[in-house]
Amino acid sequence: MFAGVFARNLTLLAGLTLLLAGTGCGPTENINASTDNVKYVGQSDFTDEVTRCSLPVVVAFYAAYNTPSHQLAPVLDRVAGNFRDKIKVVKINQADSPGLAQNFEIQKVPTILFFKAGKLTERNEGPISEADLTAKMNALVAGK
Repeated sequence: MFAGVFARNLTLLAGLTLLLAGTGCGPTENINASTDNVKYVGQSDFTDEVTRCSLPVVVAFYAAYNTPSHQLAPVLDRVAGNFRDKIKVVKINQADSPGLAQNFEIQKVPTILFFKAGKLTERNEGPISEADLTAKMNALVAGK
């Protein structure tokens, strides 16, 4: 009986793994990797990369297990590409940088923080559309 339950659960787990891999949420994707447009940063380089940056900075906190975080990743990368040389875009895995997550009171992922001159100016908790993210980044560049 135990072997049958174990086999059934193993089959369900294998199916779930394939399903998640097909949606970009599985282990085949490395959400922590930097891209050409979005840099992965951690607690040790946050000050240099964010608060001391001469450009406005957009910081996306995410979790590797979180589907909305995986959905945001390509959107963030696309939008960041439109703001090269105007805005620096970084991402932080909340599990890898718990001190930063606590410092910025990250309760929900994804959470996007907007910095200007090293100061937090705005935050967005939860999913955000590409149009809304673009509008917020345009406002950040314009100083609004």
